[in-house]
Amino acid sequence: MDISVIVPCLNEQQNIPQLLKELEYSLSNINGNHEIIIIDDQSDDETYNVAVVSGKESSNNKVRVRVLKKDLERRGYGAVIKFGIAHANGKFVTFISADLVDPLHKLKEMYTKLEEGADLVQCSRYTVKTDADSIPFKYKFYQYIFRGLVKFIFRQEIDDSTYSFKMFRRSKILSLGISSNRFNISPEIFFKAILANYNVKYVNAGQGVRLNGESKFNFKKEAVGYLNCLIRAYLHSRKIVYWF
Repeated sequence: MDISVIVPCLNEQQNIPQLLKELEYSLSNINGNHEIIIIDDQSDDETYNVAVVSGKESSNNKVRVRVLKKDLERRGYGAVIKFGIAHANGKFVTFISADLVDPLHKLKEMYTKLEEGADLVQCSRYTVKTDADSIPFKYKFYQYIFRGLVKFIFRQEIDDSTYSFKMFRRSKILSLGISSNRFNISPEIFFKAILANYNVKYVNAGQGVRLNGESKFNFKKEAVGYLNCLIRAYLHSRKIVYWF
């Protein structure tokens, strides 16, 4: 497999059919064979059953759809991602939000940069002003502070280190280890790639708006995890306590 697309799902039955159609279309335009791994994180609705039916309809010679159910009792975005990576076969891995907010048309550009030698391609919502128009003001405010701390730690301008929409070489990221069980898995992967001096590239990518259901992201619950990533990155960069 060339690309493994991991789709964490928690009560996303309304979005799965449309997401798979758009993903199948985007991946079919990229050379190679790819897989979509839908992971149900103990949904309370019919997400799993809907995914199984829609997955059979979307599978073809180039794109294989697999539907898995994470059986651990504790829910968590990062735990689902780690579960997905463990089951992935692709040389490259990417995460897709089931709520259709990610710009799937950027997948080909991300893949091309990896084929040209990048180790990780990070999508940025803030490089171009209009890319962040759909993001609530309070999150942009938090991001402004977060970017300031990131600049202090890494001594370079980094527009967006938290967006989960990224693509990377699976073996390279696995070699660094991943520990986060919540949404802070995204900055953890990005920070470790930077600290390891990997070849990191960027793609401008505006985030869309959720069509159905409710967002699972809660800043108050996630803030501690994001702060932990900043502290670990700082300690590692100053060679005080190594993260990997």
